[in-house]
Amino acid sequence: MAILVSGILAGDLRGFQVEYVVSSTIIFFSAIGSFAFNDYFDFEVDKRNNRVDRPLVLGLISRKAALFTGIGSMICVFLLSLNLNPLARFLVIFSLPLFYLYSIKLKRILFVNNVLIASAYVITLFLGTLVSDNLVEPLILYFAMMSFIVGLATEIMINIIDVEGDKALKIETLSTRFGIKRAAQTSAFLYLLIAILDPLPFFLLIDSRLYLDYLFLLAILLPIASYLSSVKDLLREQTPKRIFKLKRRIIITMQVGSIAYLLGVLL
Repeated sequence: MAILVSGILAGDLRGFQVEYVVSSTIIFFSAIGSFAFNDYFDFEVDKRNNRVDRPLVLGLISRKAALFTGIGSMICVFLLSLNLNPLARFLVIFSLPLFYLYSIKLKRILFVNNVLIASAYVITLFLGTLVSDNLVEPLILYFAMMSFIVGLATEIMINIIDVEGDKALKIETLSTRFGIKRAAQTSAFLYLLIAILDPLPFFLLIDSRLYLDYLFLLAILLPIASYLSSVKDLLREQTPKRIFKLKRRIIITMQVGSIAYLLGVLL
């Protein structure tokens, strides 16, 4: 969906276009492969952290199946990328090894792990606009910046759940280095920043379609309220149960925010 949202916000997607089908499929298989590799390499950590949301921990699939799924998905991504224009193809092929390295090594490095995952949001949005005209519009840059901040905040927050297992296996996160409270405060600050940035295209001429658009302003108030509520709940409690609830809420909030931007652009 992020590919389609990016194409619409950029003004590039105006009907059925094969390149958007290809790029959406690439992101689909990228996500499958990345999650499969992540679960494969994180098996011991997830068991220690009692991550019952992980299929390998529950024994629903084998580690070998996860490994083959990851490899097969990444091969599909590479082959599909050959159908894109050179710039979009370069973006996909350049990004591909990063997610291998993330699962194997980079996720153990303080802050690099969070930044890399947050960058996946940006890469997806850039791909959605580069597949058609090799141009990244100002609104896409702004939207991608906000997506990066939300992704970073969410990854920092999710790491709170895994703090005990990460400490035991010497994986450095903000939670293991500075404590759960500081990680929650950092994540909350980033969500607060998003609540401030979300409505700015109404007040600033970032894109003429959103500038002084009261429908957009009205629609964006709902995700703003959700982010502010999440900040309050996150600072109040950092239990795994609370973090899982906030994770689900943030995912929905991001989708509602995307719809608000689409309404402003389309109507």
